[in-house]
Amino acid sequence: MKVNAAVCAALLLGTGCFVTSQAKGQAPNRTEITPPASAVVSALWKGSTRPPDVSASDLNVRVENKPAKVDGWLPLRGPDAAMQLVILIDDSARSKFGLQIPSLKKFITTLPASTEVAVAYMGNGSANMAQSMTADHELAAKSLRLTTGIPAISGSPYLVLSSLAKNWPSQRKTNRRVVFMITNGEDPYYRSSDLEDPYVAAAIADCQRAHMLVYSIYFRNRGAGGANDLSTLYGQSYLLRVSDETGGTSYTEDLISPVSFDPFLRKFKQALETQYLLTVDTNGYGLKRLQVSTKQHDVKLAAPSRIDLGGKHR
Repeated sequence: MKVNAAVCAALLLGTGCFVTSQAKGQAPNRTEITPPASAVVSALWKGSTRPPDVSASDLNVRVENKPAKVDGWLPLRGPDAAMQLVILIDDSARSKFGLQIPSLKKFITTLPASTEVAVAYMGNGSANMAQSMTADHELAAKSLRLTTGIPAISGSPYLVLSSLAKNWPSQRKTNRRVVFMITNGEDPYYRSSDLEDPYVAAAIADCQRAHMLVYSIYFRNRGAGGANDLSTLYGQSYLLRVSDETGGTSYTEDLISPVSFDPFLRKFKQALETQYLLTVDTNGYGLKRLQVSTKQHDVKLAAPSRIDLGGKHR
């Protein structure tokens, strides 16, 4: 029995299936219906006066430098404020880190009830959990401890980030996965005189696929170079790149460890309170370049440099 080809195609597309065809010696062609992709975007501003909320009509969104349809723009506040946060600490950090523990404890205990927190220390390229993901902020704060201060015990912070992205410490779904990383940013496994560290690039891609925003504070390690050492500049440059390309922020105080985390933690909390979930309706799959801006002149939007459209990653 002959069946009209157009009818077959309509039936297949109507059921959400995809059609593949392959001639000898040719790669398969594929047509897919892809679901909308999402990314967390932060609204940042200068000064003490918070501007009005950014609306979807104010947005200019481009994927692969082509206009993309905004399918959703959800303020992550109130009933939609749920977040999972990992405080990630370099275990090679100098003993002066202990002076910052009270500030970190205060920050954790004043987070909204909708935020779950985990505390981890970098060790041998992994994120070793001192406290698994919990909604008990007092419990998370108590798990903070002094670092061992052993030089190079942490391994590469970027291998740790990749590991954390692939092994996030919670199976519960959430719109926001955030990492607050405390490290000098130096990579002991890449000592070339350039900024093309493959472990940094891999960590960025892994974080983008995991929808993970990375915020960081530069803090000196034991055995690391001084303020005039080139490795310090490399470390801070790597942290800036990772934070920028995942939609976060890197906080530094010149080329030295900050005297107090308090002003940076306030900025971090402000960023968390002004975030939106952007959903775009676009074709393709894998990681694609993302650009997000707003018509509001007094607001800057911080977004990941690439958005994951799902499917096979190239």
